[in-house]
Amino acid sequence: MKPVAESCLRNQQPIADVLRDVLKYMNAVLELGSGTGQHGVYLAERFPHLKWQPSDLKECLPGMRLWWQEAGLNNLCEPIELDVTREHWPVTIAYDAVFTANTVHFVGRSIAEALLMGAAKSLRSEGVVCIYGPFNKNGCYSGEGNRRFDQWLKARDPESGIKDIEWVEEVLGQHGLVLKSRHQMPANNLMLVFN
Repeated sequence: MKPVAESCLRNQQPIADVLRDVLKYMNAVLELGSGTGQHGVYLAERFPHLKWQPSDLKECLPGMRLWWQEAGLNNLCEPIELDVTREHWPVTIAYDAVFTANTVHFVGRSIAEALLMGAAKSLRSEGVVCIYGPFNKNGCYSGEGNRRFDQWLKARDPESGIKDIEWVEEVLGQHGLVLKSRHQMPANNLMLVFN
């Protein structure tokens, strides 16, 4: 039975609405932390011009492969194992875009930093990084729901938690990437687009 993430069902259309313009002239996208693989199927279906590469840790691959096999899409690549903390990623091309959803807040800073730096290194010149999830602004929550969510995250893993936009900008800025647009999304989430 395929794994289903309820959050994907709620946010996949709003994410597609933003990415429609952002990825209009792109060809190849690397998705980091694909989880169940639902986003990859949904977005590859809607954007047939994109070659979509899902990736995640080894334990996620069986479920992702079920979604991939059932979809049978020519532009959706077989999921690959990718641990963002490893020095060498199994990435053989420079991607036009890197997309990740609901990952940065679920991990500690060191893992989030490895994800962001690896994303930047996986891009071709002029490529974009698109990050979906909750973020703080100057250490302040965007709403009470995010404050409670952050408490839940930290109770589960003290290293995890909602990150400041400014911190993400600082990490990606080390690789010449600048925050180009910020899109308000459902449930106090944002889509940050770096270029």
